[in-house]
Amino acid sequence: MMKSILYSLLLIFAVLVSCKQNKSSRRAIDTVPKTNTAIDKISNQKDVYIGKEFFSGDELNSVETFREQKTGIDSISYSIYKERTNNRYIFSLERSLKSEDVEKYRIIDTINLRFADVSVSIDDLGSNEILYLKSNEKLLKKWTFDKHKFPASGNQFTGSYTGHFLRMKEESGDARGWGTIKININNASANFQLDSYVENVKKDLIRVKTQPSKIVFADKEDRSLTLIITKNSNKYILKSNFIDQLVGTRETYKLKKDL
Repeated sequence: MMKSILYSLLLIFAVLVSCKQNKSSRRAIDTVPKTNTAIDKISNQKDVYIGKEFFSGDELNSVETFREQKTGIDSISYSIYKERTNNRYIFSLERSLKSEDVEKYRIIDTINLRFADVSVSIDDLGSNEILYLKSNEKLLKKWTFDKHKFPASGNQFTGSYTGHFLRMKEESGDARGWGTIKININNASANFQLDSYVENVKKDLIRVKTQPSKIVFADKEDRSLTLIITKNSNKYILKSNFIDQLVGTRETYKLKKDL
């Protein structure tokens, strides 16, 4: 009888200890922080690293270019490289540098990735622009850029411009057949306006590229719509795929800078 009671007590004790261990184990698993499965460990390749300066078309040994893309932020682009010996990737954030002949870049940050399925987006926050790198809508990293810090060569374009063009070819003798383009450029953006008998359009633009004799803007809502102004001596020439779509013909337009 005593043996039976003792055996029952030992069995109950063993069950209680087992339950406590299982509960403790579940609690420990729940509190383990989740790691980001998109970010990979440090890479051993020697082609892509922070601070490296390179020219467009430079030969790569341990990686190959998987994707290249402009970001919409002045002089900032990114590349995704694939390592040749495995299936790992490297995200490289790059800034374009002044160069006489060939495009030159400097790598300003890198992230090692397990896969290349990532997205880049931008938020305009007044004086700053924020670039986000995400994987499946999960933030991997973000960078902040002061959008007022542009190359000095961009200052020559600051100001207001006006241009006139024949909107309706068959009405050249009628004032209503002509259209007017107005562009006001400041440090980091521009306001565009086109007025004619056919349409009245206004656009907010952001600067995406600056060169000594050329400045490029994109539609704030659709970066594929661009407006390019080139300078030759004191003459300013405008071309824009957005205006081409709007008026139904491909043209260039002479602009006069207001004094």
